Amino acid sequence: MRPFTRSFLTALLSSTGLAGAQAATIKVADPTAFQAAVPKLQPGDTLVLAAGTWRDAPLVLQGRGTAQRPIVLRAERPGAVQLTGQSSLRLSGEYLVVSGLDFREGYSPKGGVIEFRDGAKGLANHCRVTECVIADYNRPASDKDDKWIHFYGQQNRFDHNYVAGKTTGGVTMVIELPTAESRDNQHRIDHNYFGPRPPLGANGGETIRIGLAETSLTNSGTVVEENYFYHCDGEAEIVSIKSGQNVVRRNVFEECAGAVVLRHGNNNLIEGNYFLGNGQEQTGGVHVINAGHQVRGNYFADLRGSGFKGALVIMYGVPNSPLNRYAAVRDVLIENNTFVNCRLVDLAAGKDKERTLAPAGVQLQNNVFYGPKLPAPFAVTADISGLTLVGNRYQAAGAGPTIAGLQAANMISQKSADGLLVPAAKGAPVPALVRPVTAAQAGPRWFRPGPDGLAAPAAGATGAR
Repeated sequence: MRPFTRSFLTALLSSTGLAGAQAATIKVADPTAFQAAVPKLQPGDTLVLAAGTWRDAPLVLQGRGTAQRPIVLRAERPGAVQLTGQSSLRLSGEYLVVSGLDFREGYSPKGGVIEFRDGAKGLANHCRVTECVIADYNRPASDKDDKWIHFYGQQNRFDHNYVAGKTTGGVTMVIELPTAESRDNQHRIDHNYFGPRPPLGANGGETIRIGLAETSLTNSGTVVEENYFYHCDGEAEIVSIKSGQNVVRRNVFEECAGAVVLRHGNNNLIEGNYFLGNGQEQTGGVHVINAGHQVRGNYFADLRGSGFKGALVIMYGVPNSPLNRYAAVRDVLIENNTFVNCRLVDLAAGKDKERTLAPAGVQLQNNVFYGPKLPAPFAVTADISGLTLVGNRYQAAGAGPTIAGLQAANMISQKSADGLLVPAAKGAPVPALVRPVTAAQAGPRWFRPGPDGLAAPAAGATGAR
């Protein structure tokens, strides 16, 4: 009997129509060809955009791939497709992957530059945008709500991209939660380089916003991890959390004039981030509002923020607060954080005629406050009776407040191999601190910004890897 070899079985399945269709690679040279090709795409197919400048190209990638056989849209070579003029990208369907596109020096006249949906025609689920650039892609200055990246749907990923040069009003990236189909979404935003954004001088200059006040009591479940933020100075909120069950972990915020702000929503985790101010004015850390959060294992160094841009700010709340104001801080855990030469840590901030509720049920455990030239480890300007301190150590030029669980310590400091100042008690092992991500590790492999974090004008990228 003839043996059942792999080739024989494949031929047999093909003859009976049971084998999967052969994946196709289709190359298109202009938007018209792109539009004609998209409806024909099957799981496993790859649609290739020919190298060159694509002007005024509103791309809509719609289809249904699978986890094993996604539908891929990519540049002929990474970075060799420059989308300019009034170009944009919409994803609609499942298991779609987009890579290697370069949006430069144009703008999207309506909606975002990239959206994980195609209007009312369908959301994106399990889709990914990777190794792309959006730089200096601003609408005319008169437009006050120019958002660049919109998340909808479920389990979408935005990774290894470079996003910088936003000068107009509107959030750079927003996770939208308008309906149940976009909540509890488990989106992932990782390994991106978020480059300079100058001060806007008004609200709406966040780099990332997760949710809105109106939907803040719902969960998003978005993960923001191992991104590099550099000179993201749009406004006081670099990352604005306005929903629940989100994770912001292992990111580096370098010389950013703002903070990660737990503005609305509950039960968020801020973990393992590095806030490096390098002595720049108005650089901040974490701003705590609402309930059930954990702020742990973060490193804060040389931050010079004041007011609500301190290294750590715990807010007073509003009684029976409306969703858009200041909910009381309740049941928050702040542990194992290190503060090095930071101008302001305020444990009860913002008390006024409206904000009259002191924080309560707040645990501060095993934190280190090191500032031998600073007058005190932190500010105590209002009632902190709702805070419980355990195992916290400090070194400051002046005597700290007499609080159980806060102990003066004679520490030494030295630089780690990563160049970070590490305080430790005399005779104790010096902890090894390493940035979770560097500028070189974030963003596309094919693209590097200049020393100032900005992108040079596009000029015939080769896409070499």
